[in-house]
Amino acid sequence: MFRRRLIGPGLLCLLVLITPACNERSEQTSKAPSVQNSQMMRGQEIYLQKCAACHGTGLSGAPKFRDKEAWAPRITLGVDHLVQSAIQGKGNMPAQGGKTGLGDDKIRAAISYMVENSK
Repeated sequence: MFRRRLIGPGLLCLLVLITPACNERSEQTSKAPSVQNSQMMRGQEIYLQKCAACHGTGLSGAPKFRDKEAWAPRITLGVDHLVQSAIQGKGNMPAQGGKTGLGDDKIRAAISYMVENSK
């Protein structure tokens, strides 16, 4: 007699137990990139509204967006240092990029966006 068994009862039980755990892990890992993406989108929006006039063209010596060579020495200082420089002003850039009322969190988002796109 020829018998064919595709899935035994033990394997079927194992699959039923593992499947929900796999789904939970994939949901958890998929949340992290969406948070990062939303932060980058926020940074992009602030950059376009407040920073692109100078950093898009290199006006007054501002490091140009996506200019890896110009940003490399700044990136090595770290985002915290760059945020403090932007808040206090640096070189030709006035405090808060000349945008009074721009909160520290928005400055950080814009700088993080510029740094990530200039590596």
